[in-house]
Formats: sequence, C-alpha cells, structure tokens
Amino acid sequence: MTSRRDEDLVGMVAALQTQVAELTQRLDDQAPGATEAPAALRFPTVEAWVTGLFLPMFAWRVDGQRWHWCPQWWRHAEAIWRLELLWRSWEVSRLAPTGMSGWSVEVDRHIHELLGDSGSFKQCRAADEDRAARHTDLPSATADSAPDGWWD
Repeated sequence: MTSRRDEDLVGMVAALQTQVAELTQRLDDQAPGATEAPAALRFPTVEAWVTGLFLPMFAWRVDGQRWHWCPQWWRHAEAIWRLELLWRSWEVSRLAPTGMSGWSVEVDRHIHELLGDSGSFKQCRAADEDRAARHTDLPSATADSAPDGWWD
C-alpha cells in the first residue's frame, strides 16, 4: 500500500526528471557549433592541398642540395602520412583565430623529415634544365616474427 506522501514523491521525481531533460536539451541547443554544420574542407584531397598550398608555400626551400622534393611524392609512404596529417591539421587550424600559430610549429617539425638531407626525398630530385626528375624508393626496414607465445 502506498501512502499519499509516496505518491507525492513519485510525482516530484517525475517532474524533476522532465525538468532535467528540458534543461539538458536547452544546453545542447546552445552549445557552440550545435546547429552549425562542420566546416567544408578548403582542399578536398591531400593532393589538392600539396599542389595548391604546400608547394607554393615551401617551393623556395627545394634546392636539391639541402632541401629535396620528389615530383612523385605520392610514391613515398612516409610522405603521404606526413603530408596527410599536415593537410588535415591545416584544415582544422585555419578555422581557429590563432590556429596557424600552432600549425606553423607542427609544419616546421615535419618539413625537415620530408625535405631535409635525411628525409623521405633525399635521393629524389625535381627536373631542372640540366637533369631529368628522379624518384628513388628508399629500402624498407625488415622485422623478424616474434616467437610463438610472445604476445600471450
């Protein structure tokens, strides 16, 4: 048998649950970006970003001495990985008021690994008036299989 007090408590709990749900919905509706669609990409692919922004921005560095570029950059797995992450982070950073500041630190780290003397393109070269372009695959590291049971 339930008392009148129990019935009152059940009613108050139900009313509070409804109020919490309404307030939660209001907060969700007011959250930044709640009604905005995600920003469209400025460049639809990593290739479009490389040719449309990266190369024009950093072409001055490529001299074949200290800085190297491979016209077939897409044949280098490490280059794809680094350029893809630079592109995606650029797409996000461009939307933030100070995002490019952080992105510049990121690109500075990766540009040495891509274009530098020990980078992905160190044995490649772009064509010039005296020489044809050259692409050279770097050898991949190998690995032995772990002994049976190693990962158990």
